[in-house]
Amino acid sequence: MCFFHECFRGDAVSSVQDEVNSREPGSGPLYDVLPSWCPEQLAVHSDAYAATDAHQEEAGYEAEPGVCDTAFGWKSLGEELRPNDVTTDLTTFQHGNRALASKEMRKSQDRGMAHSEESRLANLLRRVSREDDRDRRLATLKQLREFISHGESKVTMVKQLDTTLSTLNDILNESSKLLWELRQEAAACVGLLCTVLSYEAERIFKWLFLKFNSSSRDEVKLLYLVAAQRALEAAGERKAFSHIMQLVMSNLQSILENVDTPELLCQSVKCILQVARCYPHVFSTNFRDTVDILVGWHIDHTQRQALTQQVS
Repeated sequence: MCFFHECFRGDAVSSVQDEVNSREPGSGPLYDVLPSWCPEQLAVHSDAYAATDAHQEEAGYEAEPGVCDTAFGWKSLGEELRPNDVTTDLTTFQHGNRALASKEMRKSQDRGMAHSEESRLANLLRRVSREDDRDRRLATLKQLREFISHGESKVTMVKQLDTTLSTLNDILNESSKLLWELRQEAAACVGLLCTVLSYEAERIFKWLFLKFNSSSRDEVKLLYLVAAQRALEAAGERKAFSHIMQLVMSNLQSILENVDTPELLCQSVKCILQVARCYPHVFSTNFRDTVDILVGWHIDHTQRQALTQQVS
């Protein structure tokens, strides 16, 4: 049966070719010579082929459509290989690559930004240490305080926390009375640093109280207490120091018991009052001892009237 079919097909094709060759050029269209046994679907206008070609070119395939493909309704190679999910997967794959590239680019930018912030902080610390002109040092220190207050580079500040505290401590211990404003600005930087890096607050407060107890100069001790007050004021009622406030109050109570100058007394009381406002439950355990010390200063007739009024 297959052999007969092949022979019949070959004879039919040969007959068609003979008729085509026998006709003169330009005498009529090709489909006029097709035999009567050929299905009507074969006589398809050339526009249909053009549409099919364009459809396959859009799909990215160069395969030429055959007559039988159109006549018997077979799908073209482009239609067979162009399901909807292929385009979706390709788009997702492309989007995934784009997202991955964007993520890597952001990481690179973050690393560059972190390096830039570290360089800026290191530059500020170096300038404030080496600058000879008082006004320029003060301006640089204000830039440092602004850098700390933004809080956008906490990782950088934690990495260089020891260096920053050491630099500020050197300024606090300056001996020139002409640099008092500069030293107060440095104390404000320490307090602000403690507030911004609240998760490092315990470390910074311990550093402050250790420096206070080891210092032999009352004016430097006063600056350490100024730094503590600035930190407590900046934290305010946000309760950022709740986990360490008992430690802070204990150290302030010890300082209050041992101060021997009106200036240190008043500054330590300012810190304790800030604790009393924001953490009254912590201050309540030290209330009696604090009142006893203040009464002792109040009844001391050798003290200035201004101090007696403040203590009262």
